[in-house]
Amino acid sequence: MEDYHTHYLGKTDDGRQFFGYETFVFPPGVPAEALMKHRKEYVVLYLFDDKGNHSETKHWFAGTVGVADQEKMIAWLQDEIEKLGNVTYTDIEVKPFQSTVDGVVFGLVSNEEHKAVELQPNSTIAFYEPWDGEYYT
Repeated sequence: MEDYHTHYLGKTDDGRQFFGYETFVFPPGVPAEALMKHRKEYVVLYLFDDKGNHSETKHWFAGTVGVADQEKMIAWLQDEIEKLGNVTYTDIEVKPFQSTVDGVVFGLVSNEEHKAVELQPNSTIAFYEPWDGEYYT
């Protein structure tokens, strides 16, 4: 799936790399029938140096699914990317990393059992050998 969750990735003029997207978290302890009502919506922007090392995670909790405004979420992400200066939207090469946001692990996290690197939370996309950028949803 070309560009699924990868609309906002690229490089800055000084070589830094970035990856931004919208995601969600289901709070623990919520009964299955109420999960969608309590789903927490986030916008995340990961920053990396020119060698692919994670340097910063910026995030915004936009509210629960019934309250979060999709247009405001996209606007936040676009504003944060604009603050980076001139950017080129292109493929990037980064290393696995993780950040904790509101007690939840976010990032490109190694899953040794499945020999994959997964976009967390929720294993939104996963990368497998030969590590050529192809991913699975």
